[in-house]
Amino acid sequence: MRSASGAKGQPAPHRGAGTRRMLTWAKEALLPPVAVFILVVGLWEWGTHLFEVPVYVVPPPSRIWESLLFDGTAIFTHAGITFFEAFAGFVIGSALGIILGTAFAYSRFLARGLMPYVIAANTIPVVAIAPIIIIWFGHGIISKIAVTAFLSFFPLALNMMKGLQSYDRTVMDVFHVSAASGWQKFVKMRLPTSLPYVFVGLKLNVTFSVIGAIIAEFVQADRGLGFMIMTAYRTLNMPRLWAAMLVSALIGILFFGIIALIERLAIPWHSSMRSNQKP
Repeated sequence: MRSASGAKGQPAPHRGAGTRRMLTWAKEALLPPVAVFILVVGLWEWGTHLFEVPVYVVPPPSRIWESLLFDGTAIFTHAGITFFEAFAGFVIGSALGIILGTAFAYSRFLARGLMPYVIAANTIPVVAIAPIIIIWFGHGIISKIAVTAFLSFFPLALNMMKGLQSYDRTVMDVFHVSAASGWQKFVKMRLPTSLPYVFVGLKLNVTFSVIGAIIAEFVQADRGLGFMIMTAYRTLNMPRLWAAMLVSALIGILFFGIIALIERLAIPWHSSMRSNQKP
């Protein structure tokens, strides 16, 4: 008969252990950036008043906060548009990166034939390519998504290719001896091995997606955070400009945090996910 404490008399795992681990992780992940934020904002506010820095040069955080409160509805309405553009471009660009990276990993001919052109395309400044894409796709939201996808596919393509090529040769021999199919080798061996590389590419993509959306709005737009930043710049409304930049940074942090959480859930076995490891 099994005891109430667990199977075969073994003590049942403490139900609060998982909660404590999550609280420890949250404290380690959130406490340092929050402490740095409070320190930087405090010094920023104090320094602008002490040295009497003009608002049009560097506004104090209090003025930026006032702008967020006063223009909050407009700022977050424009932020929602930029958020959608960045998210859609991130999804499309990441999907394209996965496809290209997989093709390059499995075909040396494609890698050698197309990689130079992919690299050349990504060395073109986005402010130069954005007007061309806008001419092709029009002045609507589709062109902004296209610019974002163009900017965000390259990191994941490279990391996907590198990850799929970084499998253990001994494990591959075991799969080969076991007569595993190509699909089984991909799903059960090469893809899991590539996941750490894939998440590095995804983290790069989320930052590039926000940058791409805002730059596309710089070139031509009548809405979005990029449009708001340019309008505030022309009218020298620096608190509103800084508030829009702050919201764009928060969008990037939100994207990055979601990818980091998915990474922690997807590859808890990887050494980089161990919070107690020493640098």
